[in-house]
Amino acid sequence: MSSQNKSEKVTIKYLAKKSGFSASTVSRALRGDPAANEETKRKILKIAEDLNYYPNLLAKGLRDKKTKTVGLILNDLKNPLYYETIDAIGQALDARNYTMILCDSNYDQQLERKNIINMLAKGVDGIIISLVNAKSENIKLIRDNGLAAVYIDCRPDFKDINFVYVDHQKAAFDAAGYLIGQGHKQILLLNGPSQLSSSKNYLKGYLKALKKYGIGPQEELVKNVDLSIQAGCRAMKECHRQKDKYNFRAVVTLSDIVAIGIYEAARELKFSIPDDYSVIGYDNIMATAYLCPPLTTVHQPKIRTGSYSAKILLEKMENISADFTQIILEPRLVIRESVKRL
Repeated sequence: MSSQNKSEKVTIKYLAKKSGFSASTVSRALRGDPAANEETKRKILKIAEDLNYYPNLLAKGLRDKKTKTVGLILNDLKNPLYYETIDAIGQALDARNYTMILCDSNYDQQLERKNIINMLAKGVDGIIISLVNAKSENIKLIRDNGLAAVYIDCRPDFKDINFVYVDHQKAAFDAAGYLIGQGHKQILLLNGPSQLSSSKNYLKGYLKALKKYGIGPQEELVKNVDLSIQAGCRAMKECHRQKDKYNFRAVVTLSDIVAIGIYEAARELKFSIPDDYSVIGYDNIMATAYLCPPLTTVHQPKIRTGSYSAKILLEKMENISADFTQIILEPRLVIRESVKRL
């Protein structure tokens, strides 16, 4: 498709010219009229998205009206990390008669963008979002459309925004530091995907702890894995089978879900936690207290993240506060039975 002439405003008439359909057909497709042909609708919506028409149509048309809806976009709805946060946000919104629309970005920046576009299309009054990346261009998309927003689980590299952020760097520093204090010097890090801001900050904290205690970093002991039980299990089995190469006795992970994968590997390969490997997770999801042995982990203040982010967003949407609010929450080490003192 040829690029849009910058001097020409994107209107229904412009979309009709670009798509080859009549203005009335374009209008029906954009409204989601059930009488519109599905294939025609799909083509028109794709052209509208490519031309960034959605803000002009909806953000301006609906922004003057309050829909009493809030968008919540998270990276992984399957991860129990978010359950308590979603519940806290939901309770705060319910108390003010707001409805919540929930979307999963699955750590995909393009899917994240589509979710934001869908929220704009639905005319939400505000959005709470856990970004895939702190430098995401999707922040500009939100800001350009004047949408009230609070960012969680990530500290964006932009000024004049609202966020509630848990200090991931400190979480890794505390976890690795505790293992070192228990006599461990060879510590495997099962981190998240390298493009995630949380992974980058977690790595910084891990390296900072090693440096503080005079332990040189070993590149082979840092592995990036998907944040899933299956990925954690696969990575641990690979490292266990090549233990002469990796030579470690302790593991710190970016997620309790990955740590649970280590427990699954232990069950399959018959090694012991903590006698063979000490393990520390991150998040303190409910299941970790019931593992055998109970998992030492770093607690994320999930309920406070949800409560604070909802409160900030409500203040912005209802014009109670025009100031930008930025909250950094400290994680807390929860010591259980998955770490052995050497």
